[in-house]
Amino acid sequence: MIRFVTLILTLLLFTGLAYSVLSMSHPAQGLARTVHLQIQNSGVSNPVTAVLMNFRAYDTLLEMSVLFISLLGVYSLSHSKREAKSLLHSPVLKRLGGILVPILLLLAAYLLWVGAHAPGGAFQAGSVISATGILIFLSEWKFDLSVKHFFVRLLIAISLLVFFLISAGTLLLSHTLLEFSPTQASVFIFLLEAAATVSIGVTLFNLFVTVFSHSKEES
Repeated sequence: MIRFVTLILTLLLFTGLAYSVLSMSHPAQGLARTVHLQIQNSGVSNPVTAVLMNFRAYDTLLEMSVLFISLLGVYSLSHSKREAKSLLHSPVLKRLGGILVPILLLLAAYLLWVGAHAPGGAFQAGSVISATGILIFLSEWKFDLSVKHFFVRLLIAISLLVFFLISAGTLLLSHTLLEFSPTQASVFIFLLEAAATVSIGVTLFNLFVTVFSHSKEES
């Protein structure tokens, strides 16, 4: 019964979205021209980063909140009290991890830095950090980044904390939410992206480990 109701609701949602798209009389103009005219005031030269971390930084704050809440939801469904362990016991994987981990961390740092003027940024860098953590987990290194530790929880929440602090600062100084002056924008964007990189990486890694542990319990 639940599956049938879910199927009906999904079909209704799909129908509504399809009707909304097909009923549009003119193609959307987009904001490319507006972003191009204001890019010099954004603090970065990459239009995607300018939109995500300056012009629509409030949306990015909500996205980080959703990611944080999703981890809380997944973690609350897991009842395992045991430490998650990899089922792979491969000396080849351990050797490969020793080679790839430094390269992946360097790649994440590069993606974070280059995001100001080229494709890259916090989400890409955070995904690479997450992949690095998963590789470490599968290689059975003695390196615990599970959410049960306070320091790891702080890393997960660091992006929201930085967002809230900068939001409070902009409200006090300019009476606007997450609106940066052209002279300070690059510094604020880098702080937001660096914090988001850490939070995204650690959060995605813990999502993987939590789901992995839950699947082992059911098997």
